[in-house]
Amino acid sequence: MLRTLSFIVLIFIGTAFAQPAHATMTEQQKIDALLNNLGTSDVTFIRNGTEMTGKDAKAHLQDKLKELQSQVKTADDFITKVASTSRKTGKPYVIKLKDGKEIPAADWFKQQLGKFN
Repeated sequence: MLRTLSFIVLIFIGTAFAQPAHATMTEQQKIDALLNNLGTSDVTFIRNGTEMTGKDAKAHLQDKLKELQSQVKTADDFITKVASTSRKTGKPYVIKLKDGKEIPAADWFKQQLGKFN
């Protein structure tokens, strides 16, 4: 009986701590992870018709985030207010994948965010 009870307690404790590490990510950590994924990816970021490396795009979005920090509380805010559209022209940002396929940057960032949830 004591063995069975101990086993049940161990199972309970094991499942309680078996949550993925990203389940406890703060919104800021998610934003940082999105930026880091962009910076280390092999995608091309297209801003107002100009192609940029992921590393250069990360730097641009970090600068833009600094300016809009008061409006960005969540990773979704980051995607919507910082990483989707040019403030100057209103044109959506585009991500060109390695295979040449182009998708809206908002979609790419949402896919990346989905990996954290």
